[in-house]
Formats: sequence, structure tokens, C-alpha cells
Amino acid sequence: MASRKTGISAGTAVLVLVIILAVCGGAGYFAIANAKKGWAAQEAAMPESAISTYLNHIKSGDYDAVYEDSLTVNPSLNSKDDYVAKMKEIYDGVDTDKIIYAVDAKATDTEYKLYYDNKYIANLKLIQDGSGKWLASTLFTGNNTYTIEVPAGLKITANGQSVDDSYKTATGTAASNFSGLSDTSAAPLVDTYTLTNLLGKPKIEVEGQSGYGTLDDVLLGSNTIYVGKTSTDSDLANAFINDAQIIASYPAQDGSLGQVAAVSMTNSDWYSRISTLQNTWFTSHSTSQFSNVAASNIIQQSDDSAVGYVTFDYYAANSEVNHTWHGGFQITFLKSGGAWKIAGMAVDSELNPARQ
Repeated sequence: MASRKTGISAGTAVLVLVIILAVCGGAGYFAIANAKKGWAAQEAAMPESAISTYLNHIKSGDYDAVYEDSLTVNPSLNSKDDYVAKMKEIYDGVDTDKIIYAVDAKATDTEYKLYYDNKYIANLKLIQDGSGKWLASTLFTGNNTYTIEVPAGLKITANGQSVDDSYKTATGTAASNFSGLSDTSAAPLVDTYTLTNLLGKPKIEVEGQSGYGTLDDVLLGSNTIYVGKTSTDSDLANAFINDAQIIASYPAQDGSLGQVAAVSMTNSDWYSRISTLQNTWFTSHSTSQFSNVAASNIIQQSDDSAVGYVTFDYYAANSEVNHTWHGGFQITFLKSGGAWKIAGMAVDSELNPARQ
């Protein structure tokens, strides 16, 4: 009996071949895809990947992404508008494809210096997030630290962002504008916050409350912002105006040291300074007067304290010469015996609009 051959038809063979190729192709695709994922993961794990991402964001104008990364890399309380404006200033006219970078060996963290056209343009700080991905953020340099003194127990926001206790550097201490008193027991108590890495003066508000204002300390290099209740008390404003004229009159020999003592806390370094001031240098004059005297920006750090600005124009003349001085004071008051007394004083004529 003749043997019988067995096999598959041509159509079936073609179908099997297609299936085999499809399986192999699919396996190859998944292998390539997995390899790509692996390469991407390895690339993301390299510090330089953060710089590439950062520069791509700059090139495409995606400053929102740069700002969001900065909050993770180098948290600050800069407003997005301030941050973006600074970034645009740095990279104005810069071709990001031609930027070169090098490790900053002197830095304690992972930092790189960026150069363009042989000129330094910025420093980048790099960190790894929880997933191992590297992120980069610009480090800004300059005097960008601010001290905020707020009545003890109040919470604040800076540029609309909550300021948590990690920024707090002192709790329940006497406000620094009363530090010149030999006895600070009656001074208002404040919590002090130190805000760093800011591009400019922050907008400070008391969280969840209205009726509060701020005053910038005029002392050079202080960068201190006082927070207190905004005063609408006309009697307090008049005390600022009247006492400022008494103080300004003394160097011109239009007032006495006794008048100064009557409105001052005499146990203060402020009074020690003015009581030893030589005022014999001022030219004798037959005419003198104040004009444009105004009190402004008065805030109260407590019910029995206040700090604010006073500006004035003072004119003096004799038969030969005449002159107008445009003055400005920052005065700190403390209530003593039911009366407002000067506890501290700073002179800043630039407060006066006529000087601007």
C-alpha cells in the first residue's frame, strides 16, 4: 500500500510565517521600547540631563516649568512674575544652543556655571527628586535676604505664599526698633522671619487678617520690614508731626534740649546721642519755619507702640543767606505715663518727596 504524505497547505504555511514574524516583530518592538525606557531612565539619572531640560525650557519660553522646578530645587518665596522677569533678563539675546557649562568645584552642592559668548551668565543648582530624576534651578546672587518682624503669634504670607515656621529665626523677642532702650521690657514682642534668595522686596501680609500694614526700616543695609496694625489715629499722627519739629529745631538752635527730653525716652541710646550733639555750628538766623510737614506709614506693633515716617521742609534765613532743608525721620514711639515718647530715631532725608 502506497505511503501517504502529510503536511500543511501553502495558505496555512504563509499564515504561520506571518504569525511567527509578528511575534518576533512584537518581541523586537517591546525589546526596543524597553531599551529606550532604560536609556531614558539612565539619562534622567545623570545630572547633565537637568541642564538639558532647563535649557530646552528656556529655548521654548516655558518659564512656568522653570519656575515650578525652582520651587523644588531651591525653594524661595519669589513671586512667579519676579522670577520670570529675572530669567528673561538673564537670557535676553542668548542662544541656548551655544551655552557651555562646567561644574562649580567650589560649591558645597551640585552646581554648574553657565557661559555664553565667553561670559558667565548664571549658576545652576541641581538636585535629585524622590524618583531619582535630576532637576535644575537658577541661583540668583546679591543682597536678597529680608528680615520680617511681625507681632508675636501672627502668621504671614510673602508674595501670596504662606511663610511657615521653617523661616522663623526668633520668637517672642523685643522688636529691633526698640533695641536702643536700656530696658526693653515694655517693647512690643515680635516673631522674626528671615527670607532668603529673594529677587526683591517681598509683599508681606498677615495671613487671614486685614488692617495690617508694613514699614521698611530706613537704616542702610537693614532690609528689615516691620509689620503692625495700620493706624488711623489723628492724635498719634499729630504726635509724630509735633515731635519731629521739636527734634529738627534743636540742631538749628530753635529749640532746647529740655524740649527734646520732654518728648523722649531718656533711657535710650537715641537720647544719649542727641543730648551730646553739638549745635553751635548752625548759622544764626532771624527767620525760620516749617512747611509741608506730614506723617505717613504709621503702624502699631502693639497698642502702646508705633513706628512711622515724618517728612518736612525747614527754611532758615538771615540778612545774608537763606536755605531750605528737606528732611525725613523714622520715629519709634512707646507710650509711657500715658504719653507718646520717642524710643528710637533714624534720619533719612530720601523719604522726603522733594529729595526724589
